[in-house]
Order: sequence, then C-alpha cells, then structure tokens
Amino acid sequence: MSAPRPALRTAAGITIAAVFAASVFFLYSLSGAITVEKLSSDWTNSLSVQRYFRHVYYLASDALKGRGNGTPELQTASEYIANQFRMFGLKPAGDKDTYFQDFQITTLEYGNNSDLELDGEKLQIDEDYEPLSFSESDKVQGPVVFAGYGITAPSLQWDDYQGLNVTGKIVLVFRHEPQELDPKSRFDGTDMTTHSTFMNKAINARQHGAIGILFITDPNNHPDDTDAMTPQIREAGSDDAGIVAMRMTRARASRLFEKIGKNVSEVQKQMDSLLKPQSFDLAAKGRLVADLPRVHKTIHNVIAAIPGSDPGLRNEWVVIGAHYDHLGLGDEHSLDPNPIGKIHHGADDNASGTAGVLELARLASMHPHAFKRSLLFMTFAGEELGLLGSSYFVNHPTVPLGSITSMINMDMIGRVRNQKLSVLGVGTSPDFKSWIQEFDKTVGLEISYSSGGHDGSDHISFNAKHIPIMFFFSNLHGEYHRPTDTSDKINSQGAIQVLTLVAKSVERLAKSPERPIYTEVRDQQPSSASASSGSGYKVYFGSVPNFGSEVKGVLFDDVHADSPAGKAGLKGGDILVEFGGKSIQNLEDFTFALNTSKVGDVVSVVVQRNGQPLKVNVTLKARQ
Repeated sequence: MSAPRPALRTAAGITIAAVFAASVFFLYSLSGAITVEKLSSDWTNSLSVQRYFRHVYYLASDALKGRGNGTPELQTASEYIANQFRMFGLKPAGDKDTYFQDFQITTLEYGNNSDLELDGEKLQIDEDYEPLSFSESDKVQGPVVFAGYGITAPSLQWDDYQGLNVTGKIVLVFRHEPQELDPKSRFDGTDMTTHSTFMNKAINARQHGAIGILFITDPNNHPDDTDAMTPQIREAGSDDAGIVAMRMTRARASRLFEKIGKNVSEVQKQMDSLLKPQSFDLAAKGRLVADLPRVHKTIHNVIAAIPGSDPGLRNEWVVIGAHYDHLGLGDEHSLDPNPIGKIHHGADDNASGTAGVLELARLASMHPHAFKRSLLFMTFAGEELGLLGSSYFVNHPTVPLGSITSMINMDMIGRVRNQKLSVLGVGTSPDFKSWIQEFDKTVGLEISYSSGGHDGSDHISFNAKHIPIMFFFSNLHGEYHRPTDTSDKINSQGAIQVLTLVAKSVERLAKSPERPIYTEVRDQQPSSASASSGSGYKVYFGSVPNFGSEVKGVLFDDVHADSPAGKAGLKGGDILVEFGGKSIQNLEDFTFALNTSKVGDVVSVVVQRNGQPLKVNVTLKARQ
C-alpha cells in the first residue's frame, strides 16, 4: 500500500522532529550524561512512515531530475542528506571534518565538432543524428552495411553478422530485438533481453571488426515513435565502448534502403516473420566524427557518525549504508525503450534506501549514548556507474578499515509486495541468519535468504574486504531503471517493516560484546534477485571486479577460491585483458562476454599479473 503523498519539502527538509532530535542530543552533551540508555525491544516504534516518505518524495521529485552522477541535482541531494544529518546532531565523518567524502568520476562533455556524413551529404546534429554517450571520441570513415538488429546470440539461434564482413566498416542496426511484441518469441517478447541494449550492440559490432555503428528505431514495433532527436543530456558520461556510436533518424536512414531498392519496414517484417536475419551492403560511404571529451567531476559520499558509549568498543564501527544516485535524465543503463530526456525518478532505486538511512539516523540520534560501538551512516554516490562511491570508501576509508565490524546495505527497500523480502549476505557471519529469523517473529515478513554477498550493490565493496555484510532488498519490479519508478508506488509501511529488522540488527551489532566473525562464502553463485548493479548474465565466473579502477581491462579485487576463476588459478590483483579470444577493455566488455557465453564453455582467459601475461582456461558454471 502506498502512503498518501504529502506536500513537497524544501531542500533543507527541516522538521520539528529533527530540531527536537538535535536538541535532545545537545542537552545530553550539556548535561555530561554518560549513562548508557538501554534500548527496549520497542524502540523501533519511533520509526515514522510519514518522515520516511517525505525523504523519498523529495529525493524522487521532478526537481531533482533523477539525481544523475555529476549533475547539479546530485549535489543538491547530497546537501539535503548532509543537512538532515546536521539537524539530527550527527558528527561529520567525511573529509576534513565535513559530511562529504569527495571522489572523482569520469564524465562526458559534448564538443562542437561532431559530424555525420553519408555519401558526402552532411547531416544536422540534434536534428538528423546525435552522438551517443558511450561513443569513442574519434573520427572514422568507410562503407556502410546493414547488420539487422546487431545481435549475436548463439543460444537463441540468431546472428546478424553471420556471413557478413564488417571489418573496417560502419554498421547500421535496428534498436530493440526480433519479435519484440510477441510473448512467444525465442527472445523475451515484451521483456527485452540484454542483447537489445545500445552498449551490447556497440560492443558486438566492435568485436566483429566494425569501426562505427549507427542506430535507428525499428519501424514496425515502434511506428508512432517520434523520430526527432532528443539532444543527449550534457551530464555524466559512461564507459567508452571503443567504437564511434550515433543514433540517427529512421527517415534519413530509409533513403539508404530506397537507393538499393529496399523498404526498411519490409526488411524488418521479413526478419521478424521468418525469424531469419537479413544483413547486406547499403552501397554507401559514411564519415563519423564524435567529439566527446571525457573530463573529471567531483561527487560525494555523505557520511555521519554517532560515537559509541563504551570506551573499549567506541573505536569499532557499524556501517549503515545506501546509494543516493540514480540515472538522471536517462542513459544506456535505462530499461525504457526511449529513455533520453526523461526523468528517471529512482524512488525505489534508491531514494527508498537513502530515506531508510536518514530515518534510522534520526531514530539513533534520539538515543546517542545507547550504542557501545560507533555508528557510521553513509550514503554513496556513483553506484549506478559501478559501485564507485563504496569502492572509493573502502580504499580510502575515513575510519580505519579494520575497525569496521559490519556493514548493512539497503538498496530498493520500498516495494515490499505480499510481505516478501530478500536478505543477502547472511552467510558472511555465522549468527546473521538466526538474528534476522529472531527479529522477524515480531515483524512478520516472508524472507528469502542468500548466504553470499557477491551480488547487487554497495555491500559488495565491503564484502571484498572481508567485512561481514547484510543486504536488505525488496526485489525487482517492472519500474526498475525506468522513468516510472516514482514515489506514488512506494509501500512506506512495508519499508518501515524492513527498517525495523535493520534497526534491530544495528542494535545487536552495536551492543554485542564480541564483533561478528567474518566467514567467506565460497563458491556462492549470485542469486537471481540482484539489485541496481545486477549483471543479468547466466553463467558464473567468480571474480569481484574493482569498479573504480581506470586500468585497461578489468582489475579483480577478489576471486572466490572455489569458483571457476579460482579453480583456474586466477587471483585478486589480476587484470583481465582477454576472454575467449576477444579483447577486454572495460567491465562492459566483460559483462558482454559473459552474456554471450554458455554454461560448460571452456574459455581461454588472459590476465596481467605483476605486469606479465598469464593464460588459463576457465570452465564456466551455471548461476544459481
């Protein structure tokens, strides 16, 4: 059930209750009271549905434009969170006695020199075409060929590149995938597969030897789509796909088909009806220039602390975290068919988790002397770009990393349906599962458990450092990574049930005499319930990538000992540079390689170890 929508709050978000909380904290300090206040089992009754929802509503409002990384709106969100921490009376725990931990991301800017010419005719940017955010910044020219949907999927008996030589050429491809609206399709029908994404099609084209790729919207499944260009938002960029990539209007591309006696709609109709690719030379020459310089921007983790009351334990920390960034006005991570320019509100992903951190921080601030260990409340930026904020923190911690006893992560906790909840990572310490089972007796959720912490969100960064973690997640839904993930769909009462479990876990972690023991979950294959950064591939490799690394290839933070990669001898610190004979330039390449692999494949893998190449064979297993 969704909570009623309140009036929109200001960026400061100051409430009477928040001022009262800060006053209580201040009075404690003045009085010098050091008596540890015992928290009753009912202290979670102070959790507020209304306060929780106000945070979600503001963070997911139109005014914050989806909180894209590198945008002014993400900065506004960070200031809102810091103001809440300040009003609750929490201590700054970021850089230089502030609430902010700064780190840099690589972002995209649009230069003025992009160009597209077809057969010598110059097209108009933002009218006939637009460079895509993941394009390589380069200039290329060569023959133009049509490569159908641009998909190579052996498991689905489909390959648009079969018999087509595209080396040194520019490919033109349809967006989406065959039989998109047919629920009986060998693809997923109305639910797109990973083969349909811009990025995967660009990588596939590059790996077949293409130097450029042009996308057009397929006409039959999207006849009423506006064909007008929506200028790409000049915001945070993304990984460079290693190929010049542009989107152009269907009307302009149709001329290329007509010149060789073909009709673009008929071509698609035959492909979909016969389920047989059609690829051919368009007898045209193209020149593509993408002027897309990458620059660095500073964004922030927002961190606040409540010091512990026990002198012997206050130097140990319990982390309560969530990411607050989202997709802004749409990017290649969106699952909307036409995402660019639309606000991706990110109410569940992850205003819901951020609001949870704020509500727990408010609740804990009312009992500032009740926790023996110190509490670290943390909201991360850069998660949607690949766990960048949490990865930065664990490699540049503002408290000694060895003093962090545990980390609780909340990502997408706002859509509890039928009382179902997933809690991952309960195997990273022996008592975690029994604790949650005990706490749930008074909450009444139907919980599914996963032992490992190798999937989904920012807890991965902590688990890779052998810190016990728990990840609370109310599961995926149809609005995930779409503009329709709005606050009116949030089940605030369900989120409060989740926060009750989290609050009880925090209390147990902060008051137990012994810190939790870390247990490595070996050969733990990622669950099917993955959150914001879930990969979606169906084979299991077993590495934990370093999401913040800018090396060419994929740096492994860790490799699970009993995984396919571990059994082949790969280790943390290795840099993956080749997979199955294909060059791996970044994490997107690696994800694509896994997406196009099959269970049981024996894959030749090359890594750099201590500056030297090492070649091994890895036998891929099934994800479970």
